[in-house]
Amino acid sequence: MYFDPVPKTRREDLFGREDELRQFQRVLQYTPLIIITGLRRTGKTSFLNVALAESGAPHIRVDLRGLPVNPSRKQIIQKLQKAFNSVQGKWKSRIQRALEKVRGVKVLGAEISLAWEKDQLDLVDLFERIDAWTGKQNSRFIVAFDEFQHIRGDRNVIRILAYIMDNLQHIAVVVTGSEVGLLYDFLKLDSPGSVLYGRHHTEIRMRRFTSDEANEFLRKGFEQVGIQVSEDTLTYAVDKLDGIVGWLTEFGAHCRDCGRANQVVVDETMDLAGRQARDEITRLVAHSKRYGVILNYLANVGTASWSQLKRVLEAHEGRQLPSYVINEVLKRLTKMSIIGHTNNQYQIMDPLLRHGIFREPLPQ
Repeated sequence: MYFDPVPKTRREDLFGREDELRQFQRVLQYTPLIIITGLRRTGKTSFLNVALAESGAPHIRVDLRGLPVNPSRKQIIQKLQKAFNSVQGKWKSRIQRALEKVRGVKVLGAEISLAWEKDQLDLVDLFERIDAWTGKQNSRFIVAFDEFQHIRGDRNVIRILAYIMDNLQHIAVVVTGSEVGLLYDFLKLDSPGSVLYGRHHTEIRMRRFTSDEANEFLRKGFEQVGIQVSEDTLTYAVDKLDGIVGWLTEFGAHCRDCGRANQVVVDETMDLAGRQARDEITRLVAHSKRYGVILNYLANVGTASWSQLKRVLEAHEGRQLPSYVINEVLKRLTKMSIIGHTNNQYQIMDPLLRHGIFREPLPQ
């Protein structure tokens, strides 16, 4: 069902990603690193779930969402342990047998326990055992990290990835990220000093739907839930929700819950989702009120040039600011995919985030 807000796991519930699924299956045969990028709520997790299920290969998905800034080794290992224990079907017992002799790994009934102390668990040894076991299956093992940039404080993870890519031919690494600039900063694929410099990789981007695709998604979704919808409502929803599948799904789910589809429900969805999107970035503003100043201004005017934003910050602080200060604020917001720019015109990327901030400005 298209309007189910829970991340999808089956192809029939995933709309409009056929080309991307074919690309994933094709490059999986030879690419050591697949990077799945896209704004928040463009369906990266749903796509990853379906792609992994259709690969037919043994895999784990390490969900890194919810980790604090600069997570500890213990917190990362606990996420890895949860991923191994989430494996279903025939692969679970086989993976357990492959890992039972790795130092720092204990198999307790149907569960795997990983020690988190550095001198107790050797992650390289763990993945070497996985690689050797997968080679005997004539398959590839997929290690997928959802929202990989959340562990960017731990450079040891990058060294382990480099080792896997260079030495373990039967393991493919997949990472997703919505903060695209931060993700690539962490990977440092283009930095000569990085252990991942020059490594072959494939990027698969979750784009926004076109107006026609968004219209078709909503039309088919309403058919699935048996709700009549007018052309005017479809056009209004597509215009306001801007091709972001997560928000289109939210609208459809809201219509399903209340049993009607009209422009009032679109507006209600925008208010609810906008508040949710705004609340998600309030922690960012706590680090610097300058982020709030910039985002509040953009929420009001839509687009602004670099010089306009500089004047806004200076007016707020009552003093002249050097250019590098402005550049740093804008670069940070851009790397987190919160704002984007074309022809020196900056704007908030998510229309409902803009709506939420417009209705309730951020602290500044």
